[in-house]
Amino acid sequence: MDFKQLKSGIKEISEIAASVPEPFRLKCFETLLNGLLAEENPPHELRPPKDSAKKDDVPPKPPASPTAALSPIQMNSQLRLLTLKGAVTEDELNKVVFAENGEVNFVQEPHPSGIREGQLEWSLLMALKNGILKNVLEADAEEIRSKCIDAGFYDKANFAANFKSQKFTALFKGTLKAQGPAVALSPEGQLALAALIKRLASEAK
Repeated sequence: MDFKQLKSGIKEISEIAASVPEPFRLKCFETLLNGLLAEENPPHELRPPKDSAKKDDVPPKPPASPTAALSPIQMNSQLRLLTLKGAVTEDELNKVVFAENGEVNFVQEPHPSGIREGQLEWSLLMALKNGILKNVLEADAEEIRSKCIDAGFYDKANFAANFKSQKFTALFKGTLKAQGPAVALSPEGQLALAALIKRLASEAK
């Protein structure tokens, strides 16, 4: 409302106020004036937001895909050798593990019936994780211990002894020892890892 309209409005409310009984003229004038000024400057909550007509027309953004931050495993020399020796495809590998913000996580996890078998399979998968991160298919006893505890396959009394069994020693190029260095997979261990990857990939939905 410009000045001319405001002046005209005040004149009108003055005439209206003058037509009412004397005791009510001032109150009438104030009420009408406040109403006029409210139209001139409506409260913030009553003002229509800018582009309000357009807001309802804008479709909401779809939620981010849960796999948006995921990326396929970057193949290195050790992983390519594993895929060749064990007939594992990159698609199978990516069904089992994924990379997220520089970390390797397992999509498919083993569910063996025995604790010893669980320790063995997680030993192979820890070697896979290091193969992805370090380009070396190896694992050490402490990272295997930590993972077995998290996954529920830790037998404190037999954990170290299991590494000395023939089944374990055949899969690694040396015996895994508590607080000891990482040990690389043997050729037999690489084939066992490939078979485990293929089995877990086949379980993926």
